Amino acid sequence: MNPVFDDRPRSGVVRPFDLVDPGFGEPVELRVLPGTRSFLDVVVARIPGWRPLTVDVHVPADGSGPFPVVVYAHGGAFIAGTPRMGPWGPLPGRGIAVVSVDYRLCGEARYPEPVEDVLTAVRWVRAHGAGYGLDPARVAGWGSSAGAFLVGRAALTDGGPIGHPVPAPAGTDATLDAVVLHYPPVDFLALLGHGPDDPRLDQWWTTTCDLFGVTRDGDLSPVRHGALPAAVARCRRVPPLLLAHGTADEVVPHVQSELLHDAVRAAGGHSELQLVDGAGHGAPVFGAPAVLDPAVRFLRRHWGDAASATDRMQ
Repeated sequence: MNPVFDDRPRSGVVRPFDLVDPGFGEPVELRVLPGTRSFLDVVVARIPGWRPLTVDVHVPADGSGPFPVVVYAHGGAFIAGTPRMGPWGPLPGRGIAVVSVDYRLCGEARYPEPVEDVLTAVRWVRAHGAGYGLDPARVAGWGSSAGAFLVGRAALTDGGPIGHPVPAPAGTDATLDAVVLHYPPVDFLALLGHGPDDPRLDQWWTTTCDLFGVTRDGDLSPVRHGALPAAVARCRRVPPLLLAHGTADEVVPHVQSELLHDAVRAAGGHSELQLVDGAGHGAPVFGAPAVLDPAVRFLRRHWGDAASATDRMQ
């Protein structure tokens, strides 16, 4: 295991260095991945009553930039995880920068506040990313599992706040050019409809109640309102979408991606669905060329980029 990129889940406990004033020192460039310049724990916002919102910034080491950017949100069932998790490691080597968000977990905040964290990271890239060699005019979203729900919901806000707005530069845009979602839960009530004998039901009820602040026998309208297919119907601009989901996923069935895919297409939007035969939830194939290559081509197409030499060889 890489000593810097530790994939072990952690809780949302405030760490001592979170209390240090960011002016104490500028982010230090590290070389922890091949072909990548990394800046870890960059403070992008101070949220009253919460820990600072931070991101990890990973920039291609080769080339002068500015580089197109993926704002990434990790998985972890909304209760755990780290911005150093995910399939994004090869992207800087292919000319795409990554800004991975340390969003607030269920133990820290409830929906929709983690969505606001993703939106804030997008605004930060638009306002300040040029200082890291990022291109503020080419910003896409990418998420895995729980993070895919958050990125998907952030993409369906028309760039505006849906919770308590996080302090951010005035006038900055939070819309996304394109979105890649891996095995997302898109409609929690549909997940809960698997039936009383489904062993996943209790865990999904716990997750749903914790995330949305509801009870099983209470008002579930916040859950219904937060569903991504419902958000598509309310959104004026739906960015181009690429979904990837395993056919053997027993945590989030692939019908969840199909629901969102169908909703976007029914609304006249652009959606592509890659069903990965035999893949389970979070399977290694989602970080392999079979899934990453189509995603890179999708992003470059919607950014209007010419394919890099590396991409042309895939």
